[in-house]
Amino acid sequence: MLSLLAGVFRFAMLKWFSGKKPSLEQMTAELPRAEVLRRGRVVILDDEAPEMIADIRRQGVAVDHWTSTADPSFGRLESGFYDILLLDYGGIGRNFGQDEGLDVLRHLKRVNPALKILAFSSRTFDASKSDFFRLSDGVIRKDAGIREMMEQLETHLARALTPATYHKAICTTLGIDPDSETAKRIGRLILQTAEHPKKNGQLLETLRATAGTAGTATIESFAGKAVDLVIASMATT
Repeated sequence: MLSLLAGVFRFAMLKWFSGKKPSLEQMTAELPRAEVLRRGRVVILDDEAPEMIADIRRQGVAVDHWTSTADPSFGRLESGFYDILLLDYGGIGRNFGQDEGLDVLRHLKRVNPALKILAFSSRTFDASKSDFFRLSDGVIRKDAGIREMMEQLETHLARALTPATYHKAICTTLGIDPDSETAKRIGRLILQTAEHPKKNGQLLETLRATAGTAGTATIESFAGKAVDLVIASMATT
């Protein structure tokens, strides 16, 4: 059975790469729903334990809950491990500043542009928090039912889990124009690595040379996800 599946996958790869290949930034097609749910990683940052976590997990989504930014796993949000953050405003990040949720949001947008951040609050119409909601990628009310919650999560996960999302995040983090030759070269190397894993060394070398003295751990994580999503796209095309 495994050999049959491997053969089918090799055939899909051959078919995909023998045709006209899109550039990485053009690969915006969403994965099938089952694949999105299997791959998606969600974390809720709220000083109170949300009641619907068990319901979300029963839908097949991997979701964690932290009460504050002091959680030992917070670095995983910065490094690209999670795809979606449901972020409360108050009581979760005093070490980031007096605006807490807003300051956390600004920090994460800067260090991890691939992360989709959804405002998770009962204060949707609080004018004093307008920047928090304006800068978020969406809003989920705390009193939302499981159906509304899953519709939002599935929509944002599907948009997040595309090769184009991570190519854009790489360019943003490196501070380069997505239309520049350097960005296009990185995109080509990601596509080539999906076909020939031995190209990974050349990809990493290019990323490190472009980043210079800046840290590359998050950028390399983005590139790894992009390669993985190219392969997933090939298998479902």
